[in-house]
Amino acid sequence: MGKLGVGVIGCGNISIAYMRLAPLFNAIEMRACADINMASAENLAAEFGVRAETVNELLQADDIDIVVNLTIPATHFEVSRKVLDAGKHVYSEKPLF
Repeated sequence: MGKLGVGVIGCGNISIAYMRLAPLFNAIEMRACADINMASAENLAAEFGVRAETVNELLQADDIDIVVNLTIPATHFEVSRKVLDAGKHVYSEKPLF
């Protein structure tokens, strides 16, 4: 079995920690990131060698198996629901309102 493809939604400060630590886990590979601010996604993507995409593009990408939801707490539920509706696994920090 190959590595699971990971996408990040929410390219704020905490996303850098996730991107830096991901290579420590052999079973996953960071592949894309998305943010409502495309410039933030493009900057993170350039720094870590992944694709910058819109949220919809990331959710439709066949090579993304798991999405890490790093959006603001007020949008955790909404974004996580979209990820699940797209047929992907989701990891989210608390809370889920």
